[in-house]
Amino acid sequence: MLEGLCSDEETLMEYMEIMRTHTDKTARLVEDLLVHALQELGQISVELREVYSRSAIKTMLKPIGHSVQMNGLKYREPEHIPNVLIRMDPIRIEQVLSNLVSNALKHTAPGDTIHINTELENALFKVTIVDSGQGIRAQDMPFVFERYFRGQTSRTDNTLEGTGLGLSICKGIIEAHGGHISFSSKEGQGTLFQFTLPIC
Repeated sequence: MLEGLCSDEETLMEYMEIMRTHTDKTARLVEDLLVHALQELGQISVELREVYSRSAIKTMLKPIGHSVQMNGLKYREPEHIPNVLIRMDPIRIEQVLSNLVSNALKHTAPGDTIHINTELENALFKVTIVDSGQGIRAQDMPFVFERYFRGQTSRTDNTLEGTGLGLSICKGIIEAHGGHISFSSKEGQGTLFQFTLPIC
């Protein structure tokens, strides 16, 4: 591209998309390693402030929905986002959502669905991410939130790419907010992750 050898606009855009994909992966890796280092020191950086849930969550979901659709999956956003006051760090919660969706993408294929839902339950704001993918293997489930653990897909016997830090970081961030994160999965039938945040 720099040498001016790419005169075809379609090919140029294809190269740009590849560059963006690798840049996004590198940025996520750097962020995960930074948060992991802070976890090791017991100093996860969470700057809590009061925000209204609806506008904050809508802003976070825009790029996530685009990413899911770009991977050839069907995306269902929340039909209704409760508008309540929450003390949270929007940057960190966006990181949690991004990591959970990235994890779902590893266990799904084009044509599958990722559905995000939000609701209020017992004075808690609950976010659920459900995918219709291949699920998590039963032998991997006890280790899902452990650092450096990388499971295997149900389709192949290949270990998933990544650092194995994403879900551990999600757990640390949610707990730093005073919330809780959990999951359920059945091999061949998809996975559900959900986390809660206390409302003000």
